[in-house]
Amino acid sequence: MKCNSVMTDLVKPQTTRRSAPNQARSRQTLEQILAAAADLLEEVGFEKLSTNMICKRAGLTPPALYRYFPNKYSVLKELGERLMAEQNKLLQQPGLEANDLESLGVEIEKLLIETIRVTRQTKAGGWIMRSMHATPVLADVRLESHRQMARQLADEISRRWADLDHDLVFQSARLSVEIGYAVVEMVFDERTIDEAATIRMTAELLSSNLQRLVSDQI
Repeated sequence: MKCNSVMTDLVKPQTTRRSAPNQARSRQTLEQILAAAADLLEEVGFEKLSTNMICKRAGLTPPALYRYFPNKYSVLKELGERLMAEQNKLLQQPGLEANDLESLGVEIEKLLIETIRVTRQTKAGGWIMRSMHATPVLADVRLESHRQMARQLADEISRRWADLDHDLVFQSARLSVEIGYAVVEMVFDERTIDEAATIRMTAELLSSNLQRLVSDQI
């Protein structure tokens, strides 16, 4: 049994995981699949990745993989959702909250640094982000994660400055999230850039935009 890894314009591959493991052995098998896929992402990239390669690396038969994942896109989706869930948790961390406009730049800089740290600590984190961005069938996973983070950020901003127009706050937050993730990806793709300076400049840009939004409305 083989998975067709070529996506056509007429058929969109299924990306929903087929079953949730309940027993310890089943959970171990699922984790073997994901670990093997992450290893291979770092070695061959997402375009060359195949379910046959994952099975061989994990020491599993194809039916064992297909019990949980219908194709490689489903495996990538699981990896992407896990990484982005960890990234999104950073907004809830203590110590990442500013109480005044002057502190926003520092807060955003810390958030970007922590996002990069979490991505680096995740096996194939950079490749997982690239696959979410470059694979059309997985675009919804990335976009929904970014929307969720923007909603969290907008809610936090509205909590601090209750008089702001929430729709405008969300638009600003959504833009900030997209720019922030673009910079995180750039750090992984452009190894020659000054990472600290890039993060600092991005933080200044995003905080300036938010400061202007707050100043214009209060």
